[in-house]
Amino acid sequence: MRWCLPSALALMLFALPGRARAQDGWYLGMQLGAAAAPGMDVRTGGLDDWSSSDVSSVRCDMTLNPDRVQVEPGACSDVPQPWGPLEESFGGGRGILAGMVLGYRMRSLRVEGEYVYRIAAHDDVAVPHDPATNYDPTRDASFDVVRDAVDNVASHSAFANLYYHFRTGSKAAPYVGMGVGFSRVTVEYRTLWHRTRTIENVRIFDPAGERGEEMNSRLLGANTIDRARLSDSLLGYQAVAGLDYQVGGQVTLGFNLRWMGFAEFNGESEYDRLRGHASVAGNPPVPVTYYVRTDDVGFLAFNLDMKSHF
Repeated sequence: MRWCLPSALALMLFALPGRARAQDGWYLGMQLGAAAAPGMDVRTGGLDDWSSSDVSSVRCDMTLNPDRVQVEPGACSDVPQPWGPLEESFGGGRGILAGMVLGYRMRSLRVEGEYVYRIAAHDDVAVPHDPATNYDPTRDASFDVVRDAVDNVASHSAFANLYYHFRTGSKAAPYVGMGVGFSRVTVEYRTLWHRTRTIENVRIFDPAGERGEEMNSRLLGANTIDRARLSDSLLGYQAVAGLDYQVGGQVTLGFNLRWMGFAEFNGESEYDRLRGHASVAGNPPVPVTYYVRTDDVGFLAFNLDMKSHF
């Protein structure tokens, strides 16, 4: 059903009488349409307190455990260490596309510069997991809630495009084209790791060991949390197919279908809170970040456009 509108419009345009009149020269255009983004497979990781042995990274947290309780000498690294990647998947999104173009047509070819803005609402949540160890936080009793979310994905893009128009002997001119350019892509991302308030389920420190119950109680209800607008500048490409119809001496109306793809997205942010304290790790504590990476920030779009030739 979603292809019925463009198909019917194409048939009507071809059916209208008229003689083809190529609009050589400069033109300005605007466009508006709907965008659909595919599902997103995401990898996340970053830097944190980590051990050089089997000691839990939480025991190495200098902010929570400055006295190194239940930590053997040399067991913790003073420098924040990498963790991840964890993996998660989010559903697709729907949104809008709008843009402006400035171009030049010469017979069957036209070249143009294009600015495109699109935004798609994914509004989906997922639970990260570790494929290397099969760790699933939903089966970890020390956490009550673990979830990440992707809200909106937006991009501001500047492209250089090349099109070829097919001669039809009518005022309707189908075309195909491609373009390359750069985009500033923004992903609205949320993460929450909420620890349980049930002391019996917290076993980071040995309850029977030195200050074990005291240290475990410090973790009750502790959150690792953030809400961020992650951004990255990416190389982009697109493939376009469409149809223009001349409605006046200097004006054409039409529609097109496009796929726009991008290089890998890589955004970073500090946590708002890391285990209930500032986003720091190491000895002495230094700021640490997490990353979000994905290859799935492309989109499919159908849009209507108008061009004014001069």
